[in-house]
Amino acid sequence: MTTEASLRVLIVEPEPRCAALLRDPDFTVEHRNRLPAEGDTRTSPYQAAVIDLAIAPGAEIETFVRAQTVIPRTPFVVIVGADGERTGREALRLGAQDFLFRPELTAAALALAIRKAADRYSAQAAWRRDRHLLEILMDMIPDAIYFKDTESRFLRISQAQAKRFNLPDPAMAIGRTDADFFSGAHAQQARADEEYAMRTGQPLVGIEEMETWPDGSVTWVSTTKMPLRDASGAIIGTFGISRDITSRKLAELALAERTHQLQQKNQQIEEELRMARELQQAMLPQQFPCVPPNPRHENSALEFHHYYSPSGSVSGDFFDVVELSDTAVGVFICDVMGHDVRAALVTAMVRSLVEDVCHTVADPGELLAHINRALAAVFKQTGATMFATAFYAIMDVATGELRYASAAHPDALHVRRNQNRVEPLSANNGRKGPAIGLFEEALFPTCGRRLEPNDLVILFTDGLTEAQDASGDCFSQERLLQAVARRVHERSGDLIAGMVGEARQFCRGTPFHDDVSILGVEVKRLVPAARAREARRVGS
Repeated sequence: MTTEASLRVLIVEPEPRCAALLRDPDFTVEHRNRLPAEGDTRTSPYQAAVIDLAIAPGAEIETFVRAQTVIPRTPFVVIVGADGERTGREALRLGAQDFLFRPELTAAALALAIRKAADRYSAQAAWRRDRHLLEILMDMIPDAIYFKDTESRFLRISQAQAKRFNLPDPAMAIGRTDADFFSGAHAQQARADEEYAMRTGQPLVGIEEMETWPDGSVTWVSTTKMPLRDASGAIIGTFGISRDITSRKLAELALAERTHQLQQKNQQIEEELRMARELQQAMLPQQFPCVPPNPRHENSALEFHHYYSPSGSVSGDFFDVVELSDTAVGVFICDVMGHDVRAALVTAMVRSLVEDVCHTVADPGELLAHINRALAAVFKQTGATMFATAFYAIMDVATGELRYASAAHPDALHVRRNQNRVEPLSANNGRKGPAIGLFEEALFPTCGRRLEPNDLVILFTDGLTEAQDASGDCFSQERLLQAVARRVHERSGDLIAGMVGEARQFCRGTPFHDDVSILGVEVKRLVPAARAREARRVGS
């Protein structure tokens, strides 16, 4: 039932019969004896409308259709005569939520019908909004996504999957199987994997597959396959996500032939979340770059540490590390408002945007501005009230330069072990850019710091500082700074674990109420550009 304290209802009827019945204090009633002219309704929308079709004898349906135009975005209950069942059902087909017979009308029946109509309309609007966000994900994400039934027939595929199949429209794949697109051997293997997932209920996570196409060409993908379940938990098919890794795989195979020391460069998906979290966690980085490039990661000038703890079934947190050159990486973290499906969909859009522009936009503030413009345009189009905080930094071990920008995100921490102190990475003038997704033309100032060997940069989301104890007191930025300062000379992994442990100890058993993500980057050493180029030459 609706939880509104007072439901604003418009009643249009020849005589104020319904208005007289609706004396419930939960309703604020406006009565008219004819439909208002188009544009004549108030700025504040009605939350329900009751139309007695007796206002237009002989033109009942035409009148209802016009009512939906002059009173838009409103759930309708129509009143018909004793012999008006056909008219009432036609009104339902055209968008009414319910109809009542005039001779049987009672105050209780009318109030109940209005409340149910408002509830159904609200639920339908929320479903349409979430469905639209899902459509955006399926259209924008660069990875290939598919859903199949128990016979391995496609139920739906993303735009990226349609492109791989050379289909102009994803709908053209519905009802077809892998055998329509791949060689018989690959189609049989894919079917065997899907049957295993459906039989056992277990996912196949991060497997690397060689795809053979009908023309004999070969591609490689990193894929995760999951059992698809209905609302009751029964398995009704499979779904999965695949990322094309052909270039990387061919490079690995060539290296293996020359050195016989084949190592996978990248474990694309380290561990997938079960069911609803599966697609989202697959988007987090599973292996970090070596800087400068070298087959032996222990020689990296940068060492990465991370902690990720979603508070619910899906998360609004996301972080990424992007290799920008032989000596520089970009580190990104964001926190999307909420913990629902919409927040998870927005993280997927942010991930796609970061990967699209990080190699062409060299200024952190400009990168945040680009992401902000894209998200603000999407949110404006969908009417969704969403935003995200974000922090982006570029670390270069050749120049010893750290450049960063913030979109209303908690200040990252710069642990300067050689000076035995911890400093927040705040804006030079004390002002950050606003959260992304709110103002299309917002600016995000870029700031700079110097890096030294043994420095540690820690990015985190506010789920850590806003962790609460039983009394509602927050762990806070000040306590976090103190916790890090006490551990300045600990190993980076131990330091981050100590931060989390101290926050948990402060909460005294109360679970984190928000997602917590931490990304730490330790500067093991600085590397002149010439030495970095030599390392790449030797490594290849």
